[in-house]
Amino acid sequence: MQAAVGQLPLERIPATFPGDDRSRVERQYLRFAGVGVQYALTVLVMTGAGIWIDNRLDTAPIFLLVLLALGFVGATWSLIHQVMGGDDKPEKKP
Repeated sequence: MQAAVGQLPLERIPATFPGDDRSRVERQYLRFAGVGVQYALTVLVMTGAGIWIDNRLDTAPIFLLVLLALGFVGATWSLIHQVMGGDDKPEKKP
């Protein structure tokens, strides 16, 4: 079925480049989505732990700031390592 002039085509156009393996592209999308979720959860958990420790020890905002900074540094390091590291797994040496 042909679309009229000025209308969008009726068939779905895949969001991949010609020749790309669709499952490989979908795995990459999921991998990067997982990295973002991991980043957010790391920062949130470390912030929550800092608030909880500060409330228990009445030391506000020392542990909050320390654990928040640690969360950002750790999450950023992990993000860079996962995104720039590639898909290759290290080879086992005999």
